[in-house]
Amino acid sequence: MNRRVSILLVVALSQSAAADPAPADETIVIIDRAPDPEAAHDRDRALGDAPFVTVIHPEDHAATASVADAVGASVGVQSRSLGGLGAYESISVRGAAPGHTAVLVDGVPLSRIAAVTTDLGRYALDAFGEVDLYRGAVPVELGGAGVGGALNLVTRLGPGEHGERVRMLAGLGSFGATHLRAHYGDRHGRVLSSTTVGYQSARGDYSYFSDNGTPLNAGDDTYRVRENNGFRQLDAATRVGNEAQTTAGGVRFAWKQQGLPGSITQPALDTSLSTIDVIGDARYTADVGAATASQLGYLLVEQQRLRDPAAELGIGTQDRGYVTLSGGVSSTWHVPVARHRGTAGLELRGDRFRDSDRSGMRDPLVGDREGGALLAAVDLVADPAGAIVVTPALRWDLVRTAPAPMATGPDALAPLPTRWDNVPSPRLSARAAITSDVSVKTSAGWYVRLPTLIELFGDRGAITGSPELRPERGPSCDAGFVWAPAKALGDVDRIFVEASAFATRSHDTIAFVSSVGFIARALNVANSQSYGGELVASARIARTVSITANYTRLVTQQLTAEASYANKALPRQPGHALYARGDVVRRVLGRTGSLWVDASWQSQTYLDQANLMQVPARVLAGLGARVEVVAKIAIALSIDNLTDERVQYLPLVPAPRPDLTETPTALADVAGFPLPGRSLFVSLDWSH
Repeated sequence: MNRRVSILLVVALSQSAAADPAPADETIVIIDRAPDPEAAHDRDRALGDAPFVTVIHPEDHAATASVADAVGASVGVQSRSLGGLGAYESISVRGAAPGHTAVLVDGVPLSRIAAVTTDLGRYALDAFGEVDLYRGAVPVELGGAGVGGALNLVTRLGPGEHGERVRMLAGLGSFGATHLRAHYGDRHGRVLSSTTVGYQSARGDYSYFSDNGTPLNAGDDTYRVRENNGFRQLDAATRVGNEAQTTAGGVRFAWKQQGLPGSITQPALDTSLSTIDVIGDARYTADVGAATASQLGYLLVEQQRLRDPAAELGIGTQDRGYVTLSGGVSSTWHVPVARHRGTAGLELRGDRFRDSDRSGMRDPLVGDREGGALLAAVDLVADPAGAIVVTPALRWDLVRTAPAPMATGPDALAPLPTRWDNVPSPRLSARAAITSDVSVKTSAGWYVRLPTLIELFGDRGAITGSPELRPERGPSCDAGFVWAPAKALGDVDRIFVEASAFATRSHDTIAFVSSVGFIARALNVANSQSYGGELVASARIARTVSITANYTRLVTQQLTAEASYANKALPRQPGHALYARGDVVRRVLGRTGSLWVDASWQSQTYLDQANLMQVPARVLAGLGARVEVVAKIAIALSIDNLTDERVQYLPLVPAPRPDLTETPTALADVAGFPLPGRSLFVSLDWSH
């Protein structure tokens, strides 16, 4: 139950693929998936989509993985948590703040310009069929983001990949972790359905290193037990759609109760947060003449209660209730024009936020946001074979925000002015198929990102609002290539190589900056620039051993005249991140067994603008195995932080004396919250 889950971008083997050798002309190169009837479609996406796309499949991950855990191991991505098993999690893509990444569930936007919920730790990965991460030129109907991309969580309808209708999973692990999930997917004529119910919990009482607040005095160093770190979570979802995928709809429910344990230096022993989420949506796609029109309607409801009776979070005693309502409709039209294709659409959305003091000390604080967007794109095919496609695109948002007054601080309860934001985001992308196995991709544009509701008004007791935030804006671009040969090269098959470079120059950059205790605040830190590169490579050797690795290089700089911050890195962004994994899959005595080992390394990060509060570099390793016990029943074991790393060392610059050049500190994530040591999880799954 480590917060770090180290499984991603693995060309995994299905049981059927492992059992039977594939023919020599097998279509093999895809992302995160073994050959099956959908393999050709996945490979087409890798080579044919304008954005760089990572497709994540739940079966390639530990049973306890959240969406943020899985995506956080992908190239170009860092997961962010607020500490503790089951804690609030988000992701940062290519150095952009979490608000840059549009998060959607079956196309329903959870966080775009208005954030209802961005807690990806609340969503169990195995509740979905796949997760698509777009980097770069995101389709305009998914937000058109130019920096943080988009994350679309997709529900699989109907039976599983091998025809199974029922799947049951149960597991136990370190620190009181439990995991139960049942899934039923079926076909009724032309109607497909999917229903999932899951439960997770953990005490989270792992031990971590503490210097007792005196980093230069080793005499009082000790290990403490993480308290108030438990959580319980229940989720359920049901969805139906037709075989042609022109009609679909469903409801998704989640409940979560968790402690908020605070930081190492300022623990919180009696704070808690409970959350209820409900998402409902319906979509319909039909041909209208030569055009294809897709209509979507959705409603989201989120209710939270924050309790902090001892003012341990640092912003006073609290017993607050939050209710956020969000609804919207969209209409998107695709029109073929000769060999070209045009896309046009309209979106309307409204959000209402209510902050109540359950102690009755003040009246409820209410805010709302209404917005609309026009979107247009044209896929210009430069040659009859479709080898070169150029896509100019524009998304234009107009948003009105009537903010709720701040509940705390010097301006508490003071009315805030209504703000209007006019946000054009043009982008030009191109994709060229050099050969049938190689594609080159590039995009460039001007992005504008509005502050999210969480950044403006705060939430969850860990983030204070900044209503004065200005929109972040600037140019961004990327370029790269994908090599995905369809046939084996000798004994090596399932080859996938992707390399890309990216750059962004942003004005009024929005970043979360840590302050006292458990609290973070979004600020316009400065103008900034970010640039770097991504490299992914994977292959299978002798149809037995699969190897994958990804590396991200990220350089961030604050562009300001203030000497304390000039040219310093943006907070919480490691400059280097490397991940590697090897899998061995064999069929022995009629049963399939697999073994994997992995390792991840990331360089140091900083918690503040001045780069004085440092999180050291770290290396973590993992190990896992899965064995079929009898037909349709398998047992799996996963071990995170295999070497039980719990202490890191911070360099002291300047060193106070020659024999004291570094000081021990707790193993922590990029936000500075302690991570557990060695963690084991055992699970049993059955399908039919």
